[in-house]
Amino acid sequence: MAEESILNVKCRLLELFSELDDSELHSIEAWISTQSYKQDLEIKKLLLEKERKLSKIANSLKNMVPFEAEMPSEVIMPPIIGDQADCTKENTCHVDEFLYDDKEVDELVKSQKLTRFYCAECNSRNIKELIFISHSMSKQALQYIFYVLLPQDLEEKHLLDVGSRLGAVLYGAYYLCNASSIVGVEMNKECCEIQENIIKKFSMDSNRIKVVNADITERSDIVKNSNIIIINVLDFFVDVQKHKEMWHFFKKHIKKGSYLISNRSMTDTLDTLELSEEMAGWLKICKPHQVANEIFFDVEDYSELYLYTVK
Repeated sequence: MAEESILNVKCRLLELFSELDDSELHSIEAWISTQSYKQDLEIKKLLLEKERKLSKIANSLKNMVPFEAEMPSEVIMPPIIGDQADCTKENTCHVDEFLYDDKEVDELVKSQKLTRFYCAECNSRNIKELIFISHSMSKQALQYIFYVLLPQDLEEKHLLDVGSRLGAVLYGAYYLCNASSIVGVEMNKECCEIQENIIKKFSMDSNRIKVVNADITERSDIVKNSNIIIINVLDFFVDVQKHKEMWHFFKKHIKKGSYLISNRSMTDTLDTLELSEEMAGWLKICKPHQVANEIFFDVEDYSELYLYTVK
């Protein structure tokens, strides 16, 4: 590294240190002087290496799917209840977080390939901000799930992603944890074909990672066999009645002791569906299992990821 670059690093460090009080600064000094930071640095490098692998997959997917990452054969409708009921076809834009991170979105806006606003009245200055939604998890959110929320050792565990779509959770699980089996259940055939192409293209072990083209409510065998179930918000893909049926199905078939991960509070989901009383006592929220690894993340960015155990 050139001397000028080192000076820039020192300058950035001094800016950070200047915001700390004496006790906080003492903690940082101890972290560095005991050289315990070196172990953390190795983990950080490993995370960056795995993120690069996931980025390669994301770049391949960009060439396989429409820009909005919504397949022509998918039926995607804005929900009519819940915290996303303000979404409409006019005011909502799907930007897949697995394919495009915040930096890439900013670049797309700058190059005018994407806009953050829409006109509420044609030819007027009455513009409103678009609602950006994602039907996938970001690469960083996946890292947080497997390096903070879940236990480190998942050997002999079976992971299920409900509604795997383009397969982001499956690829994240494949590279970020040692779960024995990783299964995505997706009802859209086009999405399944894309996932299978990616699995083949990147030479993933097909005995460990699989995609099943089915309605999850028709595959209780897979649900019963799973120890870890990941469910993204389903509001855009099923109507209210179907959504209720799915949670009754999950309560019946997910075995006790399993982990359930959702990107929305289950309290909010069940309240919206008026299922809170029926589901009372079914789930218990868990603390992260690898709290020490929170050092690698801006925890506030992942406050909407929830880990539960089935009681």
